[in-house]
Amino acid sequence: MIKFEHQWGGEDTWYTKSKRWASKQKFPISHLALGAIEWLYKHWVDGKIDLEMTSVDKQTEDIVKQWEAEDVKQPIVEEGPSSVPNLPSLRIRNPVVERGTEEPSTSVAPSSTKIQIPDPWE
Repeated sequence: MIKFEHQWGGEDTWYTKSKRWASKQKFPISHLALGAIEWLYKHWVDGKIDLEMTSVDKQTEDIVKQWEAEDVKQPIVEEGPSSVPNLPSLRIRNPVVERGTEEPSTSVAPSSTKIQIPDPWE
């Protein structure tokens, strides 16, 4: 009688090779070997998961550091006219704080009763 071994798709890993080897052994050895292989496989999978989760955590930290480095916005220092002679007036603006919410594209025109005072800083 001729027996053929065939693996249906995928990669022939240490797990499939060792299970195939263990199933060819005689009864007490095959039973013990299959039990040991399943135990090792469970611990191997747990170890692979731990390694991958550590890798994901490291990648997450790297991405957060990159975002923080890109998001740093320096305050803007502006000089303007002052009411005191020979003394410039300084204005410090922080774009992160002053950013606020974006205006909708369809805004209503200001009413004509509203008094608008020009900003000397602009």
